[in-house]
Amino acid sequence: MTQKRTLDLNKIINQTIELIRDKGLAETTMPALAEALGVRSQSLYHYVSGRKQLLSLVGANRIKVLEQKLVKNLIGFSGYSALLKFADIIRDFVLNDPALSSILYHLNEYSKDAAINREILNIIALAEKLNLEKDNAISLHALIGAVLGYVFLDKSSFFSNESKDEANSNYHEMILRLVQPTTILQN
Repeated sequence: MTQKRTLDLNKIINQTIELIRDKGLAETTMPALAEALGVRSQSLYHYVSGRKQLLSLVGANRIKVLEQKLVKNLIGFSGYSALLKFADIIRDFVLNDPALSSILYHLNEYSKDAAINREILNIIALAEKLNLEKDNAISLHALIGAVLGYVFLDKSSFFSNESKDEANSNYHEMILRLVQPTTILQN
């Protein structure tokens, strides 16, 4: 008697995460995923419409994990301490999650209503609860852009000569400069 394979979306997402970690985003194709799962490629299309939707779901999955980590670790923090903790958790998570960092780098390829973008909105809503002084702080859009930009540079070799302490200090300085009261720019 032949044993029936049990395939579900969670198994597909988890295998995709492993494939990205082991082979990279470019090598994570539907045929490669099917091979890793021991199924035919056509079987995957019962769960996702294609690679783009799959990667959006993987990104959404990883962002949900990030959100849970943020909620758990921000309890008891407020003000700038909460902001720095929030930024540190995001930075460390993205730096150590090859699937999420690869997918975020290609975020512009996903539609506004894609699963990944819906989950990003949850992170933004959480950030808004930090209650920064809105009159003096830079926009949340700029803050998120700065954090992600910093993370992508961290992943590159541009600043490989920085120690971990220097990188952390520079990162915190950037965050605080973005949110502390600013002076009016001179023309």
